[in-house]
Amino acid sequence: MAGSEERRPRRPGARWRRAAPTPGLLAALVLAGCGGTGEGAAMGAPTSAQTSAAQTSAAPTSAARTSGPPAGAGSATVVDLDGDGRPDTLWLADVDGVRTLGVTTTGHGTQSVPFTSAAPQAASASAAILQGGQPVVLLDTGRSVLLYGYRVENPGLVELTNPQGQQYTFGLGFTDVGTGLQCRPGDDGLDLYGVDARSGPDERWTVTRTRVVVDVNRSSAHNDATTTVVSGVTADDPAVAGAHGTVCGDDSGVADEPQD
Repeated sequence: MAGSEERRPRRPGARWRRAAPTPGLLAALVLAGCGGTGEGAAMGAPTSAQTSAAQTSAAPTSAARTSGPPAGAGSATVVDLDGDGRPDTLWLADVDGVRTLGVTTTGHGTQSVPFTSAAPQAASASAAILQGGQPVVLLDTGRSVLLYGYRVENPGLVELTNPQGQQYTFGLGFTDVGTGLQCRPGDDGLDLYGVDARSGPDERWTVTRTRVVVDVNRSSAHNDATTTVVSGVTADDPAVAGAHGTVCGDDSGVADEPQD
């Protein structure tokens, strides 16, 4: 629920990095009518930039740095974001008291963006190359996942906006819109999906999946077709657990924010 300070423990070693509300708790939230409403999104739609600036915010474009990741950064080797054929580095760090997401590429240097979040968890970040060649970065702040694009022209991270002009954000079950995200192999790269697991009064679950399309200029993202994955299943169905993921691509390429 928006504004909640409830702590959610990390699930070490799990493929799905962030634990959104458990199916039983999520069912209680939905049945009780808790949660915010995403602008321009119907209830049950898996993705929307519903997070307020008080919860999570970020600069619209990244600033260049003259060197690599700062000392003490949590970093990971990720996919080739700048297209030079070599893997790049994704990192999270405290830079002069500001929480910062950064990318260091082998061909185009280092860029970073500041971010804030009211969630008590440390953030994490992953990267992927989507079908059509669009590189994206996903910043998981614990209650939502923010979507960024990476541009080679004027290199840097860019907020990908939804049709309402807000940064595209995946819900993680704390509102009535979306419980996670998934990536699935396509013909030439990965397809990115917002996923949503909801239970009814009979405690049977329905999981839907909506494809997220990133434009070729890496400036915006919008929802495509929605399909029903399963319906009428119990909470222990694998599709329900799989609807609470936050990582797109290789789980080993996840940068974790350092903790004091």
